[in-house]
Amino acid sequence: MNVERFKRPEVLWLLLAGCVLLAAFAWASWTVVAKYRQASVQLADIGPRYARLAGMLQNKELFAQPANALTANLAQFVYPASDDASQTGNTALQKVRDLATARGLRVASSQSAAPRDEKGFDRIDLALRVEGSWPDLVATLRELTQQHPAIFINTLQLGVQRHEVQGVAQLMFGQLDLYVLRERAP
Repeated sequence: MNVERFKRPEVLWLLLAGCVLLAAFAWASWTVVAKYRQASVQLADIGPRYARLAGMLQNKELFAQPANALTANLAQFVYPASDDASQTGNTALQKVRDLATARGLRVASSQSAAPRDEKGFDRIDLALRVEGSWPDLVATLRELTQQHPAIFINTLQLGVQRHEVQGVAQLMFGQLDLYVLRERAP
C-alpha cells in the first residue's frame, strides 16, 4: 500500500519538484562556497598591499620631506615658473654683467635670447663678451659657478688681445655662451 502511494502522479510531481529544489540548493551552496574561497584568496593577496598603503597614509609627512627637499634643491638650479621668461633672461644677464663689472671686467656686448624647450624647462640663452685681465676673468668665472639659481656655461672662448695698458702687454677677452633654466608653467 505504501508503494502505491508513490505511484500517484501528484506524489511523483512533488518528489520531482523536491529533487529540483534540492539540486538548486546544492548548486547555490556550491557557488557560495566557491565565491567564498575566491574572495578569501583575493583578500589574502590584497591584505599586505592594504597594510602597506595604510602605513604610507599614516606616514605621509615622511613622503612630503623628500618632495620639499627636491623643491628646495630645484630652486638652487632653476628659476621659478612665476617669473616672466623674458624678465628671467634679463635678470640673469644683469647678474652676470654685475659680476663681471664688480671684478673689473669691461662688458663689450651682451644679449638674452628667447626661451626654448629643454626637457620640460624653458632654456634661456645668454651671450656675453667681456674684456679684462686674466685673474679678473678667472675670478668672475669662479663666482659665476656659485650663483643660485644656477647660470650654466654652454661654451667659453678665451683669447688674448695684444696691446699695452699701463705696462701690461696682454688684455684677455672671453666670449661666454651661458644659459639659465626656468620652470615651465603648468
